[in-house]
Parts: sequence; C-alpha cells; structure tokens
Amino acid sequence: MKEQRDQLREQLPHGNAMFSLMVHEIETECSFNERVCHWHDELEFLVVTKGQVEVHVDNRIYLAETGSIIYIPSNHLHSISGKAGCPGNFFAIVFHQNFMNSFLPDIIQLRYLDSVKCGQTVFAEYIYPIQEWERKLHSLLWDIRDIFEKKETAYEMLIKAKLYEIWYLLYVNTGQKRISTPQHANCQITVTKSIIEYITEHYDRHISLGELSKKFNISEGHLCRSFKLITQRSVIEYINYCRINRSIELLRETDRDVSEIAGMVGFNTISYFNKMFKKYMHMTPSEFRQAI
Repeated sequence: MKEQRDQLREQLPHGNAMFSLMVHEIETECSFNERVCHWHDELEFLVVTKGQVEVHVDNRIYLAETGSIIYIPSNHLHSISGKAGCPGNFFAIVFHQNFMNSFLPDIIQLRYLDSVKCGQTVFAEYIYPIQEWERKLHSLLWDIRDIFEKKETAYEMLIKAKLYEIWYLLYVNTGQKRISTPQHANCQITVTKSIIEYITEHYDRHISLGELSKKFNISEGHLCRSFKLITQRSVIEYINYCRINRSIELLRETDRDVSEIAGMVGFNTISYFNKMFKKYMHMTPSEFRQAI
C-alpha cells in the first residue's frame, strides 16, 4: 500500500534536505487543463497568474481567478482543472513545514508551527487579496517567486524570512481551532485516496466497478457517489483521464505507433482511444503529435 501511495504523490522535485522548497511555474495547456489528483507531504501556496482554475482540496472546491491564493495543507488530496480553451496559469510554492522549524522547541515552534502541523490550528484555504493583509500576503508570495528565480546571494535566507511573515499573516488573520470533520467524510476521503492509488497502479489494464467494489468492500453505487463527490469525476472518467494523460507523455517522448500507445495505456481499441483523446484534447493523437 505504501508503494501505491508513493506512486500517486506528485513526482516534481520539491527541493532537497538542505533547502526543502521549490517554486513551480505552470502554464496550463488550453486544450487539456486538468491535472491528476495527487497529494504530497509538503505544504503548497498556489497563486493564479492568468485566467481561472477550479481547485479541489479533498471535498472542498474553490473557483480561483487571477490574483487568488490557495493554501493547500500537507497530505490533502488536491487537483487543479480549468475549461478547455481558457488559460489557467499559476505558480506554486511548495515546501516542507520542517523547513521552518526551530533548532530547539522554542515558543515559536510549539505555539505557532506545531499547532498547525498537528492540525489543531487551520488556516483559510482560499484568499483573494482585498484587505491590506491579504495584499501583503500576495506580494510576499510574488517576492518568493522572484527571489527563487534570481537566486542571488543568500536568497535562501530571504525566502525563509518571508515565509515566516506569511505564516504570521495567516496565523493572526485566519488561524482557528480545528473543527472536527464528520467521520463519514473522513472515510469517504480515505477510500477515495485508496481507489485513486489503485487506478494509478493499474490504469493500463481493464478496471471494472465490480473489481473496485469487491476490493474496497463497498457497494458500486456508494463507491460511485463518494468518488464523484470528492473528485468531481466519475470513476470511468478518472480512469480515462489517467490513460490520456499518460498517452500524451508517450506521444511527446517516444516515436511509438499510436495503436501501440493505445494498448500501453489500457485502451482495447484504437477507435475508442481516438474518441477519448479527442474528447479531452479536441484533436486526434496523430494531430497532437504533429502539433508538438
């Protein structure tokens, strides 16, 4: 199970043990704006730079437009999607909370960091910069992006200082004691994560609802309802999305025949592969390959 879970974690590097922070600049393809659901140990700040995206954090949905800030706690299932043909660009600052830890367990560590790490204190997940402190937060996130890009002398120290200021703004203005999530909601999220792990592991072969129902000891009807509630996609839609997402990589990175790629990602017929590819990409696999 741990190996399956690791496969679903985002594979982009998030820094290293010496400096566990990374800034990712994402210019979403207008033809294929969705990203597979994933999670990671690190925290994430997402800032929309152009257009509009829909962000899912567990079973919560945020419609984020230019300037919006999304805070994603560690180990929360999340995805970003947009409408085909519309831009949805953003940058993401991803870092491990240990990066902010004190060497010794001082009052900053115990009161303001550990309370968030253990879930006793939660921050607002969606912020649009209207109030002064929100505009300051937005500016600080852009500062980190620019500092990280330039990497001038002692940039790591300056980034860490700005993270503390960001933490202060969130703690003072949005920090609140955690309200317990209903047990049934936690169960839905846990089961959905397990189903996604299984799909990610086995998307290249036939997966039936009956198989998933039996494996996770849940009725097909309840499985479908819970999965759609959390991911906003049906199980079949998610399977096809994973397959198309992988096929895009193979079309870009290899010269394999389209029919061979279709089989490699789990489609039994080239006609169904072409149909699903065109549904997501608004062009055929051959047209996509010619365009790249």
